[in-house]
Amino acid sequence: MISRAKKLEALQNFTMMVGGDPAFAYLMGFLTGQVDRVHFVQNPAGADIAVRLSQGKLTVWPAEPFRATVGGVIIPNPMAFVAAASKSDRQICVSLNFERQDEASWYQEVLLPDVSHIKGPSEAAEEEAKALRAEMDRALDIYSECKRLLEKDEGGRKNELDYYMRVAQEQMRQLSSKLEEVNAQLRRLAAQ
Repeated sequence: MISRAKKLEALQNFTMMVGGDPAFAYLMGFLTGQVDRVHFVQNPAGADIAVRLSQGKLTVWPAEPFRATVGGVIIPNPMAFVAAASKSDRQICVSLNFERQDEASWYQEVLLPDVSHIKGPSEAAEEEAKALRAEMDRALDIYSECKRLLEKDEGGRKNELDYYMRVAQEQMRQLSSKLEEVNAQLRRLAAQ
């Protein structure tokens, strides 16, 4: 999963390229505010909400600076796109087109090949829950191993093992709390 910080960096860098255009600046502000829904894709075909932004003269025939669709309807300008996209909670697929984009590491780090690589909110929450359970299993293994070693110990490592058991218990408590939050999120998504 691509980090929020990387996506924010990509939006900021592209905003610096197009910031002189007020409509684009407004659009980039909206996308920054919706960063959790934003996904950068090479090919936005098939996305419920898609926007393709081009900057600069890329070829002899310049690229169209703005092209967007929401629910299959072509949107004429950035202002109308923000109005339409803000009425939905669906994922926003963004494709950026600028000179030397294949050399821009900040863009390549966040770029997905197509829409099929985007996980919906429930899939992302399920993946997070799975990762939290795996971390809890590791913490439980550490706790169990420390307890086993403590039973065999003749006093030399008691303080050290007690410390590791307390750390493992605290980690399991924190992970359990996070897992409960993710499970509540999954329940909310299932109810929608």
